[in-house]
Amino acid sequence: MPRKGLWRILVLLLTATLVLAACGNDDEDTTTGGTDTTAAGGGADKKTIGLAFVGPLTGDAANLGINTRNGIKVAIEEANAKSEKYEYVLKEFDTQGDPAQAPTQADKYIPDEEIIAVVGPEFSGETKAVLPTLEDAGLVMVSASATNTALPTVVPNSKVFHRIIPDDDVQGAGLTDYITKKLAAKNAAYVHDNSEYGKGLAEGTQKLLEGQGVKTALVEAIDPKGQDYSAAVNKVKAADADFIFYGGYYAEAGRLKKQLTDAGVTAKFVTGDGALDKGFIEASGAAGGEGALITCPCKLATTDAPGELGAFATKYKELNGADPGTYSTEGYDATLLVVEGIEAGNDTREKLLSYLEDTFTSYAGLSKTIEFEENGNVKSGDVFVYEVKGGKITELGSTVTLLK
Repeated sequence: MPRKGLWRILVLLLTATLVLAACGNDDEDTTTGGTDTTAAGGGADKKTIGLAFVGPLTGDAANLGINTRNGIKVAIEEANAKSEKYEYVLKEFDTQGDPAQAPTQADKYIPDEEIIAVVGPEFSGETKAVLPTLEDAGLVMVSASATNTALPTVVPNSKVFHRIIPDDDVQGAGLTDYITKKLAAKNAAYVHDNSEYGKGLAEGTQKLLEGQGVKTALVEAIDPKGQDYSAAVNKVKAADADFIFYGGYYAEAGRLKKQLTDAGVTAKFVTGDGALDKGFIEASGAAGGEGALITCPCKLATTDAPGELGAFATKYKELNGADPGTYSTEGYDATLLVVEGIEAGNDTREKLLSYLEDTFTSYAGLSKTIEFEENGNVKSGDVFVYEVKGGKITELGSTVTLLK
């Protein structure tokens, strides 16, 4: 072969090799919150740790899931900046808050060996649907938001179940004190959406209030997929109760409040943490939602808050382009609680489960100091009251403070 032809072949082979090498680096990592450090360069000596967010990122209640997910993103960014041993990767699994979809998503994250903990699930119904499967897999869950009182009984003596938010009985107790002492209510109408969360919160609140002598004027359920709640509105109006309690999420709560206002119902409207979202005002309108009280055993972070809470809110807004919302602070705390255990060397599912079961004592979070009961419930937490004023959700304070 002529020398000139040989050189042409060598040049072509070298060019092809360079092109293939470049193509090999074109794969983008679409996982939120981090990259695969084995391909990223500079972090190849770090072990990749996957944390799964499980909850709604689309659908009617997506805002609540997005709030939590975005709080997790802040925590993971901080953890990656500090860790010398691990690269944390957030993997997202959108359930739309639907218990029927939750097992399908579990089939995706449970086999993923990089994932050693779930921050979530977000809602009570989806938690109930997948908790037995998580238990079988030995996959730790730390929910920032699932509040149904009965969740610890779904799997008796569960090792994987943890939540850093007080349950509905705690919220109901705070509500009871506030309603009986501050609002001086004598009779109540209860409306709920028939969900694991909404019905449980309404029934628990009703039981506690009846124990304090508040009579029940009405119990009614609505279809959360419906738009017209006139049947329920008419019954509430006829019941002539001192106040109305709604158990459910923000979109339906807002629509119900607007329709009650339009019908001339002036009784005080009270609802729980599932409605603590700007979506409530979007659904009710500023005038329709005015005066509504929303309670939550959660701490909203604002950029003007003092100390670490305000610093977190600022970081959150810089990273996500929006202010923190309901459960953002709790999502951040739940993630860093898990990260603290992993940084201590508990970097497998089995080790992390053993750590939370046998070694963990407490974690000083932004929302509260977190300790767990034997059943996975958080030991303590305040209940805060918020009011819709001038089209905005405004914190009034904790029930303890407001009743002093």
